[in-house]
Amino acid sequence: MTQDHVKLIGSYFRCPASQKNGVVIYCHELNGTRWGVTPYANHLMQSGFDVFAFDMRNHGESHSTSDFTPTPWVTKHDLTDLRAAIDYLCQQTVDQPIDIGVFGVSKGATVAACMAGLDSRIAALVLDSPAPEGRLFERDCWTALTKVKRRWGTIFSRRYTILFCTAVLFSLACPFIMIVKAWWRWILGCWYGCRFISTRPLVCCARQPIFIIHGNQDNFCRVDQIHAFCHRMPHRPSVWIVSDSSHGETAERAGDEYTEKIVNFFKKSLSRQDLSFRVDSAVKEKVPLFLREFVQSANSFASH
Repeated sequence: MTQDHVKLIGSYFRCPASQKNGVVIYCHELNGTRWGVTPYANHLMQSGFDVFAFDMRNHGESHSTSDFTPTPWVTKHDLTDLRAAIDYLCQQTVDQPIDIGVFGVSKGATVAACMAGLDSRIAALVLDSPAPEGRLFERDCWTALTKVKRRWGTIFSRRYTILFCTAVLFSLACPFIMIVKAWWRWILGCWYGCRFISTRPLVCCARQPIFIIHGNQDNFCRVDQIHAFCHRMPHRPSVWIVSDSSHGETAERAGDEYTEKIVNFFKKSLSRQDLSFRVDSAVKEKVPLFLREFVQSANSFASH
């Protein structure tokens, strides 16, 4: 159950070993489900990891929010859902805290990267085909708003007319492009029934070990954008560029090497020996006010 009372459905796969290396949360892509973890679950469990996969709201078997339409961009709802999964694991292991890793794919990878900047109970991340660049949202925001207009069912909607005209008038009246883009984000959020997140300041706060997998032919987020994203992070992530792979094809192209690299990374990184990535006051000051509620430190295990 999330903080805004949406029931999420998940599956917990326990490894047969008595000594566990940690638990891996699977964060699925847009329009995906928790069963996307199936090709990797057995290998992770055989390597000593429990696997927890869940359906985000409006996906799979989880309950839906009636006025919310999932989009490729990260929203506050997405962060709320992932936080609920982390809280659940902390509650289940309150007597014996366990290391938590997150394995995200596509949008799920971007959500995980944002959450890592807020919640240092996450000890390590594997991000497959993330799109962390804020300008990707800004580039597509106006396009999406005008595409909505082409749907005959919404052209005569009073709600849409007010939002669209407000966006146009503000864009013409305001000379400051950053304010205009923030206004577009707010307008589009009103239409989709959510609050969109600016990903850049959050992913730049992530201090955990991160392993990024990306296709060299990804047309959603280019390789140079991924490298620019890495350079801005406090601790440089490891990056694996998969040849001849577009968005979402890295696992298929890389074969068994894909799973082996993920398992080896989690084995190396999931250790509570080094907590230098705890969220401190300096990092917290960089977080927008409406997201401060998500900030959690590694010692929050004790409070759940």
